[in-house]
Parts: sequence; structure tokens; C-alpha cells
Amino acid sequence: MVTSTPRRMRIPGRKRFGGIFSGDTATFVFLFGFGFLFTAFFHVDGWRPALYGSSIVDFPAVLGLLTLCCAVGWRGLLRRGFAWVEPAELTWLDFAPVDRGRVVTLRLLGAWTGVVAVTGYLAALLLAVGGAGLEQWRAAVAIVVATGVAAFASARRTSLRLDALGPLALAVLGLVIAALGLGPATVQFVAAGVLAAALPLAFGGEPVSRAGRAVLLAGWDGRVLRSVAVTFLDPMMLLPPSAPTGGLSLRRPTPLRLAWAGTLGRARYAGAALLVGLAVVVAHIAVPTVPGAVLIGIGAYVALTPFGGGLGELWRNPGRRRWLGSADRDLVLAHGLVLAGVGLLWAATLVVVTLAGGTSFAATAWLAVPLSVLSILRTVTRTAVDYANPAFADTPMGPMPANLARQLFRGLDLQLVGIVVLAAAV
Repeated sequence: MVTSTPRRMRIPGRKRFGGIFSGDTATFVFLFGFGFLFTAFFHVDGWRPALYGSSIVDFPAVLGLLTLCCAVGWRGLLRRGFAWVEPAELTWLDFAPVDRGRVVTLRLLGAWTGVVAVTGYLAALLLAVGGAGLEQWRAAVAIVVATGVAAFASARRTSLRLDALGPLALAVLGLVIAALGLGPATVQFVAAGVLAAALPLAFGGEPVSRAGRAVLLAGWDGRVLRSVAVTFLDPMMLLPPSAPTGGLSLRRPTPLRLAWAGTLGRARYAGAALLVGLAVVVAHIAVPTVPGAVLIGIGAYVALTPFGGGLGELWRNPGRRRWLGSADRDLVLAHGLVLAGVGLLWAATLVVVTLAGGTSFAATAWLAVPLSVLSILRTVTRTAVDYANPAFADTPMGPMPANLARQLFRGLDLQLVGIVVLAAAV
């Protein structure tokens, strides 16, 4: 008697669809979130003054902003955070008649579906609030579908050196659409070009579903690190590590040389910083009601935070600071000087992009860049999280650990207060 081997196998204890149909907390969060997001379409008249004010909606800029959102989603998918398998499950699959590549492929489809759903929701909300016509809707659907195909084609294979150029080129197209005021018909041709470019992206490299144990376990390690950082309210664990810099010597480990080496080791985030700068300019054109200080402040903080990871690693490791033999103040000054140089370079790039987009920011809005540098230095120099005295306080949302919240938002508090002051000064 021959028994057929199963093609699918459920791991014991795993919930289907993330547990959203289990009737537990996941179900409540899903229903509450879905209801909150869906009800926005019943209040488009209230959203319109908040997003577009009393001005005429610039639909080319809105389509450009949508293109930027698709580029950001594509860039996030290229991190390939779905390529992981739990060690115990990986061993289980080794002795089961199931291909472990199927597990990774299904997780890729889930992550890709989430990216497309988020960009599709943003497109629908922006167009519905602006009262877009049929042509604008067609152009938006074309952009979302084309970039979704391109993102899936590139994310399904292993990482290549030029992966980041795809989202960056798409972001530049978004700036061109917003700056030149391209119509919906032209945007559809642009989407067709993106769709054609997805064909060569599908070739080269190995399918990520065939990743080996080392790659899958490295992805699992990153997932555990993110989970622990969220659970214990310690986002400094997520600061990116430095990559080897090559010909830079640290035989005399001075603070300035170490800061420079750490910045060079994180140069891989330069493309993401440029992507954020493009998004800031296009958002300023498409959503005129948001003050420029808010956009530049948020953009600078997001773009420059990875480059402050060197000081953050030193601050979390007193042994390394003792090895250097330098005072804490010298370390902060050296890393602050290098970070200020990176911030100046990012601000100069933002000026060029702003001029290319045919728009401008208020003079006080540019002060958000040095404000972000100071806020990042304050963020990465926080002490280790102290759980001894959570100090719960009653709030309208229920008891909150006030002491933990104070430690969590160190640095962000300065950024928030500074942005409010700069926005009010315009």
C-alpha cells in the first residue's frame, strides 16, 4: 500500500492567518484597526481642509506622492525581513515531506500583500479626499499595480548590489511627476515603463525561497532582536551595526576617527536618506497644509538616525568606552561633529531637490536639520532602560509606565518641542 506524502503541513501550535480569526486580542486589534481606517472614507469633507486646505488639489503632485509611497514600500520589501525560519521549525521541516521554501514564499506573499494594501489605501484616501476623477483613479491604480509587480519581482530573489537603485529611480519619477505637473495619461505611460522594467529585475540571483540555513537563521536572529526591542521598550537595540570599512585604520582609536569610521560603515543608508529627502519635497508640494518645519524635522530625524548608531553602540557598552580611554564628552562632540557634517550634506541635497521641484521652504524650517542632529544625539546617549521603577500613572488611555515612557521618548521630546516652535514661528 502506497501512501501519498502531504504537500502541506501545519506546525503544531501555529495560528492561521496570524490569529486574526481566533477571537483573541489579534481579532480585536484587526477589527478595530480596519474599522478606524474604513470610517475615514465617510468623513472626506473633514479630511479635505486638513490635507489640502482651501487650495485647488494638485493631482499631479498627489500622484507623485503616491509614487514616492510606492518607492518607500518597495525599499522596505527589499530588506527581505520575511526570509526567516525559526530554528525548531527549520529542523522540523528538514525531516518532514514539505519544502521549507514554501514557508518563505508564503511569508513573502504576505509581506508583499501588506505593502500593496497600504499603498492602495493611501492612494484611495488621497484621491477620495481630493475628489479625483476617473482618469486620476486609473493612473493611481496603474502606479500601484506596476510598482507592486516590480517590487515582487526584485524581492523574490536574493539581494543584489544595485537593488536600491530601483526604488530610488521610482522616487525620482515621483518628483518629476509632481514638478512637471504630468497628467494622468502620462502617468499611466510611466507605470507601463515601470512594469516593463520589472522583467529584467526578475532575473539574476537565486530565488530567496532557496535560501540556506545560515540566511534563514540570520533572518530569525533579526526578527528576535526586533521583537525583544519592542517588548522591552528599547528601540536602541535596532540601531544598525557598522559594516567593515576596508582601508581605514584604527590603530590609534581617537574619538573622531572612530566616529568617521562608524559613519562610513553605515554609508549603505545614504540611498534611504535620499529617498526620504525626495519624499519630503513631494509631500510639501502635494499637501500644502503641513508646515515645512514638520516635514523637514521628521525627514531629517528618520534619515540621519542610522548614522548615529556608532555613538549609540558605544553608549550601550561601557567596556568599549573604557577601551577608548576618552571622556564621554569628547565622544559626543566627535560623533556630533561628524553627524552634523552628514546633516549638512543631507540639507544641501534637500536644497537641490527643492529647487528641482519648483518649491521652497520657509527659512525657519531649515533649522529643523540642526534640531534633528541634537535630538539624535540625545536619543542615542540615553542610559540603559531601568525597569526597577516603572512608576505607573493614570492617563485617559489607562495606566501608563511614566518612567519607561520618559526613557523611551528621550530625544523625541526635544524634536517634538522644537518642531512645534519652528512651525509656530512661520
